[in-house]
Amino acid sequence: MHKDLFNNNYKDIYLTEGRNGQPVFCYRTGMTVYEEIFDNHRLVSAGWNNSGTPLNVLEGMPFRLHFDAFTEPWVFEVEVNGECLDYDWEYLGFEKREEYIETTDTKVLHGIITLTNRIYPLEVEVHTVLSGSAVFTRYITLKNNSSEKMKINKLVPMSGGMEITYDWDQFVDSENDKSKVYSIGYMDTDKQCAEGAFRWHDMPSAGTNLYGRYRGNRFLYPMFMIRNNVLGHIYFAQMAFTGGFEFNLNLNAGQETNGIDIRGDRADAKLDFKMAVAGPAPLLVLEAGEKFKSPEIYIGRVQGDLDDAVNMMHKHVRKCVFTLPEPKENIATVGAGIGPERAMTPEAIFHTMDTAIMVGAESCIIDAGWNCKAGKECDWYKKAGDWTPDPIKHGDNFKSIRERCHKNGLKFGMWMEVERISGGAEVGANHPEWFQSKYLGDEKSEVIDMTNPEAAAWVESQIEKLINEYGIDLFRLDFNVDYRASICKNDRGGIKECNYLRYYKALYGMFENLRKKYPSVIFENCASGGGRCDLGMVRNFTHTWVSDYQIMPKGYMITNGMTMVIPPERVDRLVAGMNGHLRGSLDMTVRQTLMAKPTTNTYNPMGSNMNPQEIEFVRHSFDIYKSFIRPYMTDGLIFHHTPECFGHQPKGVGIIERSSNDGTKGVIGVFNLASVKDEYVVVYPKGLDEGKTYEVTFDNKRTTAKVSGFTLVNDGIRVRNSVSFSSELILYKAIEE
Repeated sequence: MHKDLFNNNYKDIYLTEGRNGQPVFCYRTGMTVYEEIFDNHRLVSAGWNNSGTPLNVLEGMPFRLHFDAFTEPWVFEVEVNGECLDYDWEYLGFEKREEYIETTDTKVLHGIITLTNRIYPLEVEVHTVLSGSAVFTRYITLKNNSSEKMKINKLVPMSGGMEITYDWDQFVDSENDKSKVYSIGYMDTDKQCAEGAFRWHDMPSAGTNLYGRYRGNRFLYPMFMIRNNVLGHIYFAQMAFTGGFEFNLNLNAGQETNGIDIRGDRADAKLDFKMAVAGPAPLLVLEAGEKFKSPEIYIGRVQGDLDDAVNMMHKHVRKCVFTLPEPKENIATVGAGIGPERAMTPEAIFHTMDTAIMVGAESCIIDAGWNCKAGKECDWYKKAGDWTPDPIKHGDNFKSIRERCHKNGLKFGMWMEVERISGGAEVGANHPEWFQSKYLGDEKSEVIDMTNPEAAAWVESQIEKLINEYGIDLFRLDFNVDYRASICKNDRGGIKECNYLRYYKALYGMFENLRKKYPSVIFENCASGGGRCDLGMVRNFTHTWVSDYQIMPKGYMITNGMTMVIPPERVDRLVAGMNGHLRGSLDMTVRQTLMAKPTTNTYNPMGSNMNPQEIEFVRHSFDIYKSFIRPYMTDGLIFHHTPECFGHQPKGVGIIERSSNDGTKGVIGVFNLASVKDEYVVVYPKGLDEGKTYEVTFDNKRTTAKVSGFTLVNDGIRVRNSVSFSSELILYKAIEE
């Protein structure tokens, strides 16, 4: 993408009339245009483009999407008391307002369409927030204007027709190549320890459904991309919700539009979508007079490739999602920590801390097991809810550890799985009413009901206890339950309501309050690795632990895929620990963390000598991260040269590049995965400026060369590629000639 297009911050919402006087809403953000029409008691999608031009640029001949070609063209769906409301809305009005996000210094444009239903007195507001990137935020609010409860059985915050590709058969080799018109990209598995397995698939002329956290496991990231292979644009979207989701993506390339297209009946491909909350009905019991906000959708379209889509999403997320206050020095720090794999005595913690200091880490966290007896740290899952340190191990309440951390310039952190109470915890026995009810019989979950104000207050008090009594600088949240164990029900006046929406509203609200109350504390998110990495959850944290798997080559796969959906400075990756040393060279395991946010562990058992060459390389690599990458990372770009990386043991070569927004510096990691075959690979840098001259450093040999940007872009950089599980790190920096 042209640099000026990426830096374009133009935004506008244009309200006009359709041919029959219908209200038409034109959203323009950067060069992306999306329109909607309120037509015949429905709010329907009216099309997209990437030229920046409203669809009625010729007022007398607007060219909008023929929404009547779609069976369900409306842009949201709500079902009340088992009844479909999609055909029965009245338009009440529209508001446009400018808003300012102080923490990110961002001016946004916020549009609100207000509708009321003719069957039930339900008022819906359709909210659209534009930041100037190719992405916008969409959510709806529901307000019950009746005196009775309403059961919301279906909630689709965004849906509708996307486009019709006319004459698709003229763009492919054979009229039977329906699946070649579009490709759909998503994470290829919902399994733990395989997060980020991104893959493109041919899109069939049929429905494609993605499920997570309800009909599917909780490790599938709620995103998708749809690439129009003949016209060159990509739709990309995420849902910011930690409960159940269901995405329905439908392509009909076998049915003609029967005269709706003014150019006649031809082979047309119709594309539509739904992004729905999933769970047992009712999803929400809306009280009389109650107003409820849906999960947010982040959606955009670019005329470009996957890198353009990824960077546009990151730009919007940085401006409009990560908006809670935090000191700049808290962002993307190099972490270190000790887990239950060894006895968490003060001596063991000091050993970890000494290693952290030697390699240049900036924090030290005591992970799961700190509240267990020495040697019993692996019983940590039995101690959830009992948040007091073992008096023999830590009789001083971690004072000596905290002071040693601070004396050496390290932030001090502690772990907690605060939403779960294990069977032996006293607080659970005293408060059985705090547990959620599963759908199966009368069985209770171990998960605390965050919609219970008393229970939620206790949860919050335990986090504040860690912060205040133990003086921590970093709080690490965990959540270790099977996804089915978190599908629970609440009693709402005799109606069994699915817990997802209210549970996560309460949880998000608690962490938002804590972030504002303790802005200097780093909040880290984890859920058995990457079980809750969506932007609804992560927006309340400084960074997120995206996986518990570190072993190459799948460890690289996770870094590759998760930095597509979350800005890399928020993606935590580990070197040393969790068996990451079992496969791959030290350079590969360390360098893949530099493509995200690195965290380290120890490199030798207690009582043994450290390997100085090993420690020097790790410190050298972290110095590159801190001095060369981190200064530009919060507004920089990332390029996934080899975006598809999936499978149990990914093969071939993986290449990731991070660069400053102005093209003055960047870093390229070249990672040889399993079964490397070619002796060399040629890398063509994407983030630099052809008009500049660069000093290029090859970190394996620590040698430099002076090369023109034009040569780098056109001839590339030849990297040796003959050894599996090895790597090269290339740094480039613009210089004056």
